[in-house]
Amino acid sequence: MLFTSDPQRIGNYLSDESAAFNAPPEKVTGVYFPETAEDIVEVIKKANEAKIPVTISGGGTGITGSRVPMSGGRVISMEKFRSPIDVDTGKQYATLPPGISLSEVDSTLPSSLIYPPDPTEKSAFLGGTVATNATGARCFYYGPTRNWIGALRIVLANGDVLNVRRGECIAENRTLKFESESGKKYSIQIPNYVVPDLKNAAGVYARKGMDLIDLFIGSEGIFGVFTEITARLENCVDIISDIAFFRDMNDSLAYVKEARKLKSRGLLSLEFFDENSLSFMRDEHPEINDDMKAAVFVELKKDEEVLSSISELQEIHSACEDWCAMTSADARDLKELRHTLPDGINTYLKQHESYKLGTDFVVPAEGFGEMLKYYLAAGQTFKNEHQRGGIHYLLFGHIGDFHLHFNFITHNSEEQKTAKAIYLDLAQKAISLGGTISGEHGVGKKTLPSDGKEIPYLQFMYGEAGLREIARVKKAFDPNGILNVGNVVPMEYL
Repeated sequence: MLFTSDPQRIGNYLSDESAAFNAPPEKVTGVYFPETAEDIVEVIKKANEAKIPVTISGGGTGITGSRVPMSGGRVISMEKFRSPIDVDTGKQYATLPPGISLSEVDSTLPSSLIYPPDPTEKSAFLGGTVATNATGARCFYYGPTRNWIGALRIVLANGDVLNVRRGECIAENRTLKFESESGKKYSIQIPNYVVPDLKNAAGVYARKGMDLIDLFIGSEGIFGVFTEITARLENCVDIISDIAFFRDMNDSLAYVKEARKLKSRGLLSLEFFDENSLSFMRDEHPEINDDMKAAVFVELKKDEEVLSSISELQEIHSACEDWCAMTSADARDLKELRHTLPDGINTYLKQHESYKLGTDFVVPAEGFGEMLKYYLAAGQTFKNEHQRGGIHYLLFGHIGDFHLHFNFITHNSEEQKTAKAIYLDLAQKAISLGGTISGEHGVGKKTLPSDGKEIPYLQFMYGEAGLREIARVKKAFDPNGILNVGNVVPMEYL
């Protein structure tokens, strides 16, 4: 097993894609590169005995600081970890290592099968996406990562190994009882808070009658380290992609409302882009007309009747331009168009030395209209308070799941301060509507300013009592508090 204490190499593991979290280099003493599960057991056992914090690092594509070792100690990088890959085409499952990227998963599978969760960042590691219950555009049809994970092999902080298979351990009276490979028995009382019944990646999953495996999916590595993941697969289908452009945002929203009803007929994804989003995309695609106020991107199973229904809806709701991809090559081009948005934003941020603050809220269907009005009012408030040239905000994302990302584009510290205050107001609004503060990114080490101090992000949703419930579960698995310190719950709760 490789290990480095070289400060220059350690520097590669002190932040994530957000650049908002930076670990103190003097506190991080080394990085391990395990290749086997036995390597991980060895590292974890030694760290636990010495009470040294250990942070698990995946592909580094996260934006919540989850892989950033803010408390110092050691890092375990999963980039060299490779366990045997087993693909069963008959039973449609694959057993995979957590250090494999999503693009590698796609290339590993036979052309007849797919792993349906579709997170945008294909360089993300599979283990990281399971740890955050990540999602992507096709979550609209297929659901989140949680729905597609059938088994996990997990190393706990004491070196114990769990083999968890879906359906083998179900909570009774909110208690999960199970044992490790060594025969050690565990009894875990799951948290008492209410998890919203919608797309959610905020905190530890907790429901009556829940499956043990779901306690680990989305737990952001605070309970154990994945060493093997068994995922369910689905038959590959021919896909048609389409993007419709509108001169009036209200027309696009009316189109979305009707298009959503085609889900049962094979509508896979339903994505929205406001006019500011189109401005960022136009840098690489100047063929997007300047007078477009919104666009809606859809993917659907190849079906002439469904495609005809989409075309009819576009005509009814005054779509003024439509790009349809009937071949797989054209579909890739359209999907790439959708992915030019983050590139366009990043280029803008670098050019203007500015900073992005983005939401990840999901609300129930009945609250979406009110939340949308709140977003638009927030954008106008921010723009009025800081009058300047350039773009102040953009609104885009998974509108099929009532999951839009509102991104503030700030140019200085005063704008950041205003944006954070409005962000807090938006978060509280989403929660009041029965929503979640994280639909796909997790909460990591995020905080928000409130009453003059920084508050753990998840506390706004579940309160101090909810965080203490999670801390209680963590102590049962990790009594010395060494694993992924600061994720989900801050150290003081432990």
